[in-house]
Amino acid sequence: MKIAIVSDIHDHINNLQRALEMPELQATSTMLYCGDLCSPFIIKLLGRAYTQPIHMVLGNNDGDVAALIQVSNNYPNIHIHGEYYKGELGGKSFAMNHYPEKAKILAEHGVFDVVCYGHDHNLMDHETINNTLFINPGTLMGFHGGSLKAIPATFLILDTETLETEVFTL
Repeated sequence: MKIAIVSDIHDHINNLQRALEMPELQATSTMLYCGDLCSPFIIKLLGRAYTQPIHMVLGNNDGDVAALIQVSNNYPNIHIHGEYYKGELGGKSFAMNHYPEKAKILAEHGVFDVVCYGHDHNLMDHETINNTLFINPGTLMGFHGGSLKAIPATFLILDTETLETEVFTL
């Protein structure tokens, strides 16, 4: 099973649309979204362009949670899980949280095969902690707020059979 892992769109519509037009992303079976959509209209763009299941956690910039949930109710493939996601995909156990520190605690327990996170916009596609693959897909926005610099806009695809990742740069 191939899974798209995406984070930190921050309302960057152009990069989101470019990613959603990529055949590699459309060929995945599920999307994990690690937080910071920002506006509810991003839910509409995702829901219209990607018909497979999308599992989301909320980030620190997802301000109007009630509106995000309300809009997501129009898309049966979109599931907002709050702060944490835990589930099984492609025979592997997954956990997801927006924050690196919280995600690292999940990985350190060694209970999950894969733990995903976002927040810091730093791509990390293949670190292992206690036999858990620890993944940050980077930022689809393509900007690092801490250094106030443009950085590559990235997402990745994970193959659950091999636990290999492929990074895509827009």
